[in-house]
Amino acid sequence: MQVLNSGSTVEEFRFEVVGPCAAWTTVEPESLSLYPGASGTATLRLRPPRAPEVAPGETPLGLRVIPVSDPEGTVVPERTIDVLPFTEITAELVPRSTHSPWRGRHKVAVDSRGNTPVTVVLATQGISERTRLVIEPVELTIPPGQAKFADVEVRPAHWLWRGTPVQHPFQVVVAPRPEPDQAPYAPVVVDGSYEQKAILPAWLPRALIAAVLLIGMLVGLWYALLRPTVRSAAREAITPEAVESAQTRTTRTAARPRAGAGGRRRRQRPAARRDLGGAGEPW
Repeated sequence: MQVLNSGSTVEEFRFEVVGPCAAWTTVEPESLSLYPGASGTATLRLRPPRAPEVAPGETPLGLRVIPVSDPEGTVVPERTIDVLPFTEITAELVPRSTHSPWRGRHKVAVDSRGNTPVTVVLATQGISERTRLVIEPVELTIPPGQAKFADVEVRPAHWLWRGTPVQHPFQVVVAPRPEPDQAPYAPVVVDGSYEQKAILPAWLPRALIAAVLLIGMLVGLWYALLRPTVRSAAREAITPEAVESAQTRTTRTAARPRAGAGGRRRRQRPAARRDLGGAGEPW
């Protein structure tokens, strides 16, 4: 930028950048001292960061020129600059590895660090025939400075009932979709793994053997100690007094009269005599 001192005295001019570009624009030098009728040059250097906050498109740029001796004579020349769009993404698999007998569940976090919306397509690679990998959804549209997630589920083709765990490595490819007039972007590849564990735990056979041994010990204890003790106590309980008491109860029970069919015996009443009043006379 050319600065002319149109005054009659030596003047110092200070420069200040204004507008959305002020945070990433510098002026060299920051001030100029000019004689009357002389001119000088100030250079503006624009270094826009690769960040989502810098919006693409036409952006106004202003430079405030302040005469130190006459601040009211400040002028602000303006122009516009064109900030180009750019695309940058990062991806991360959370968690990196899983352990389960049935399936592995992950999430792919895709961050858009560019200054324009981006659409990414997710795919898999490095999958063996022993696993099936499902991604939902397979396409994400991410605004600048934001992140979105996709579910990744790894399923084994066959169950593992017992034995050593099996490792299933896999890769998820995240590729930005280019515009029709753009070259393809380099995809981002994230690695993950799923450890398929056995359905039956490794300690189960040892636990079953221990249970069988414990049951055998209890049975042996019964036959060796408890059963003889019970038999000895039963023999000691059979005494002559107990036998005699049992026989007495049996005799008394047998001596009791038995009830008839109705439960009681009916007594026959004697037949009533008729008073005939005399022999041969009718009653």
